[in-house]
Amino acid sequence: MKHPFIKLFAPMCVSLSFCMTAAASAAEAYPSHPVRIVDAFPPGGSTDVLARYLASKTAEEWGQPVIVENKPGAAGQIGMGTVAKAPADGYTLMILPNEIWSVTPLLYKNLPFNIGRELTPVASVATVPIVMTVGGALPVSSVSQFIEYARSWPGKVSFGSAGAGTLHHLSAELFKSMAGIDMLHVPYRGTAPAVADLLGGQIQVVFSPISAVLPHIQAGKLKALAVTGARRSAALPAVPTVAEAGLPGYESNLWVNLIAPAGTPAAVIQKWNEQARRVMSTAEARDKLMAQGIEPAFDTPANLVRRLDEDAARWRRVIETSRISVE
Repeated sequence: MKHPFIKLFAPMCVSLSFCMTAAASAAEAYPSHPVRIVDAFPPGGSTDVLARYLASKTAEEWGQPVIVENKPGAAGQIGMGTVAKAPADGYTLMILPNEIWSVTPLLYKNLPFNIGRELTPVASVATVPIVMTVGGALPVSSVSQFIEYARSWPGKVSFGSAGAGTLHHLSAELFKSMAGIDMLHVPYRGTAPAVADLLGGQIQVVFSPISAVLPHIQAGKLKALAVTGARRSAALPAVPTVAEAGLPGYESNLWVNLIAPAGTPAAVIQKWNEQARRVMSTAEARDKLMAQGIEPAFDTPANLVRRLDEDAARWRRVIETSRISVE
């Protein structure tokens, strides 16, 4: 005679086995039609480069088109809104820097969507080092010299950013606070005009993605004083971190993630996480991307949630201390 326990749970085990098999089959069948990756920024930037590289390689391997759609505007809100309201079926994803996920809800109080509830991290794709760069004619060659210079000219030294509330802006505000200096913020509509004015001498310093200034540094027109992350950049290995250069504890990181609508099947998220890791870990990816100052990176969805929460907490303190407002 069968034990009552077996009679009770045998159907449940069969059902569970069926569900697991069905989920695995669905993941294997995915994708059955084109996938789109939304980029909240214009073509040509770091996120666009990453999205198109990942899309191209994935389309080749999976045999389905992977289309990149650029939907810039409103500090990333247009692109995020598109993805947040898309079906959670794995056919709409987004390439998104951590700054947009972490900082946007802190600066914009009436968003038409809830980032934490309507979007979910899928994979980390790359890090984009931020570099503290000064004009070639500025009489400083190190972070300590720059701090001394700024203290000699309180309120007279200007720093440019890609716009109020961007990570470039917050990185400089954090530097100001930790160094105990006063600088004037000059916001621009993007990184390119800020770098142009740095080259022209209208401003004295920018904190920007390394890709935006690397050619000018290599040409000797600009000077890289430090990178803002926890470790040095492979593109500028001789340049110290800000922490190494005299401000222990300073850290500001820009990393790019793949995001999906909340509720996207776990099997699909796992498939994309594995695909991103596979594509970005190749020698071709490292060579192609690092030539532009972009460094491939990987992480699990669960760890990304933790890192993004920590990132938001860090920038909340900076925003409150510096009284930054964009509305």
